[in-house]
Amino acid sequence: MEEASAEGTATRDPIGAEPMAANGLSANSQTICGMSTDGLMLCKPAVSGDNPLPPTADCCSALAKADLPCMCTFKSSRMLPILGIKPDLAMGLPAKCNLPQLVHC
Repeated sequence: MEEASAEGTATRDPIGAEPMAANGLSANSQTICGMSTDGLMLCKPAVSGDNPLPPTADCCSALAKADLPCMCTFKSSRMLPILGIKPDLAMGLPAKCNLPQLVHC
């Protein structure tokens, strides 16, 4: 799928899933950085609360499809805490899922 860049030109979504805006949100708001909202919800118990649970296999599978550099852009965003997600826990999730650490946020 294509996405519009800040200059107004179309570029490909790095994952090849949904069209994404410059902020990482898909045009239809069903994916964030190539990760579906269902996938995000699968991971929420591992990145929220005072005693987060270990990530499930389903969470890790969903995270493996995400554009991790794009996800890093949300590290300092107010959006994560509004959703009940602790940014530090979210940034540590790839390591807990044993995903390659190609990007260090």
